Amino acid sequence: MTREEIYASIYTHEEIYRPPQEDSSACLEVALGCSWGKCKFCDFAKDKFQIHSMSKIEWNLRMLGRLEPEKTRLFFLGENAFVLSFEQLSKIIEMTHTFMPNIREFSMYARIDDVLRKTPEELKKLREMGICDLHIGVESGSDPILLMMNKGVSSFDMIQAFKKLDDAGIGYYITIILGLGGKDYRNLHALETARLLNRLHPKCIWALKLKVWENTPLEKMIKRGEFTPMTSYQILFEERMLLESLTLTDCFFMDTTVMDRYTIQGFLPEGKEAMLQMINRLLG
Repeated sequence: MTREEIYASIYTHEEIYRPPQEDSSACLEVALGCSWGKCKFCDFAKDKFQIHSMSKIEWNLRMLGRLEPEKTRLFFLGENAFVLSFEQLSKIIEMTHTFMPNIREFSMYARIDDVLRKTPEELKKLREMGICDLHIGVESGSDPILLMMNKGVSSFDMIQAFKKLDDAGIGYYITIILGLGGKDYRNLHALETARLLNRLHPKCIWALKLKVWENTPLEKMIKRGEFTPMTSYQILFEERMLLESLTLTDCFFMDTTVMDRYTIQGFLPEGKEAMLQMINRLLG
């Protein structure tokens, strides 16, 4: 088989979606779609949710080992691959040692309820096996907004899940969505999201500007007058309020969607003032 044929045999889609922190990781497809798939703003859950069979995952691993034998970190593909059970994850890690013996670290996307379903003992064992980082979409720390967007979890669920990860020694990268509360909840979104984040210990916060996708429940809400999107300037005001309220330490903050043109990034707390100065300049 050619390299192109091997790639086609182990990936369902031509384009692979992974967080920027995983650009150098090898990618193993273990699942498709999202186990929840009901968030009103989401356009990514296009695939019907399924977990690949162990035989398919073994094939993917065998072929990936031929393509990228030198890699030391493996990212499990799937919109929330951590939905796999402790037994399934353990089996995949065991197979990885056979076909990709240089792999030392594992990471993947996760939902909050994926974490909550696992016991503290299972999480600690998974960490010992090499699962070191999870990428989790928090989106907002405000319960009214989480409910409005049908996220399927509450801020209390989030606090409980992240505490379990802290206790197990598993790191986490968090994504939030600026503008998710619309004009009606803009101050609430900024303040309650900051309040939640200040109770956590993320390695990174990735802030993204809300994008309204076609044919999503959110677009229908807008057409019915139930949700009023914010302008880029209003979202930037919201981001300033959020940043001003953050008291996190040893955390990287980045927004790659500023005014749809710019990137603001820096470590907290030392880079906070510089980021706020940049926002103030953009706001004029």
